[in-house]
Amino acid sequence: NTGRINASNPCSEYMFLDDSACNLSSLNLTKFLSADGQFDVESYRHAIDVFLTAQEILVDHSSYPTKPIAQNSHDYRPLGLGYANLGTLLMLQGVPYDSPRGRALAGALTAILCGRAYAQSARMAETKEPFVGFAKNREPMLGVMRRHREAVYAIDRDQCPHDLWQAALDDWNDAVSLGEVHGFRNAQATGLAPTGTIGL
Repeated sequence: NTGRINASNPCSEYMFLDDSACNLSSLNLTKFLSADGQFDVESYRHAIDVFLTAQEILVDHSSYPTKPIAQNSHDYRPLGLGYANLGTLLMLQGVPYDSPRGRALAGALTAILCGRAYAQSARMAETKEPFVGFAKNREPMLGVMRRHREAVYAIDRDQCPHDLWQAALDDWNDAVSLGEVHGFRNAQATGLAPTGTIGL
């Protein structure tokens, strides 16, 4: 409800307001793979909490190229937490990239990333207050969050490890329920950015 949404923000990893920034970070998925080939869901979720909190703190300590970009960054607090090495993770597990199992794993990992990030954003909003534009955008944003939660049910449960699917659903239930009560600290929380530059 704030204004026209387009891809003219500096990076265009996601559609957002004009004159906005994307504050990016990526988690290396292979770091959560144990020696026996199991993905450590709880460590992944914990890392999401830590990284999103760190990125949120950095919003107020970063420099921006123009005053309008700085203002929107402070008012809407957009973040772009993502992940890297999905292909490597799948190869290490012996899963073809373009396969039903590969897509189910990617869907669950992405859903956990996004749902957990928004749940953490809502927890921060409880103590720090929501982003400035939340009240004006409350219903559209909560509508998007509910659609994200519904999309978890589209992940093929026959191809996805149960713990990953359950974590995705739990994180999205938390994101929606906490967001309904507290709002969100960040108008945007995740984005899968090209990792070549930020990987350095």
